[in-house]
Amino acid sequence: MPTHEEVITELLAERDALYADRNRAVQLAAKLAEERGYAVGLRVDPNEPDWPVLMIDLPTGQISYHLASGEAYPVWDLYEGEWDGHTNEEKADRIYRFVVPPLPRYPWDYPPSESESNP
Repeated sequence: MPTHEEVITELLAERDALYADRNRAVQLAAKLAEERGYAVGLRVDPNEPDWPVLMIDLPTGQISYHLASGEAYPVWDLYEGEWDGHTNEEKADRIYRFVVPPLPRYPWDYPPSESESNP
């Protein structure tokens, strides 16, 4: 049976692996956003200067992610804007609205089906 310290060490290693994977995914998303012409870059959080913040300006609003300093790829320019003060809930909403387009509110807002448009 593993000791308490061994269990904690294993859990911390798993956490670190998950964060590393998350940081790669965030940087992939940032690269794709940059290729679409959205502003992307690193900024320094004055409250946590050892954790660079990757900023992405989506059409639905700004999102940001703290990265471990050793995991930020050396490809990002400095972010020229300021943090807008968004919360994690606002960030989640901005991502959702960017990924999932609004649904039509009324049946007549839906585009006609192929059979309706080609009689």
